[in-house]
Amino acid sequence: MGADPDPDLIASITPDVMRCLDDSGFFEKLDDVLCPKDEYRSAESCSGDYELSESILRASGFEKSDFEDIFGVLRAKGGFCDCEILYNVSDSNRLKCRYWRAKARGIEGHTRHRPG
Repeated sequence: MGADPDPDLIASITPDVMRCLDDSGFFEKLDDVLCPKDEYRSAESCSGDYELSESILRASGFEKSDFEDIFGVLRAKGGFCDCEILYNVSDSNRLKCRYWRAKARGIEGHTRHRPG
């Protein structure tokens, strides 16, 4: 991915990009990969990039040419990798709930990035 898109462009497209991501179920799908609803499925680990998100976006019909704008919007909202999208961009998800539940019990709950 190249340089971040123009901040004015990102601000102008953010509502539409977020609507498209919501409508596609992107955040729920990412949450299900990083924190599966089914306790018998193992969770994927964040690699500190957008590897999981890119796979979900492709499977949801987004074009690779859309990724720069999508990830520009997500970075502007604090989503600098797959897990940070859920922690900082998505309002409600299991990964964020698991983190705060663990923190309330005095346990380290933050997702660790897998080695690259």
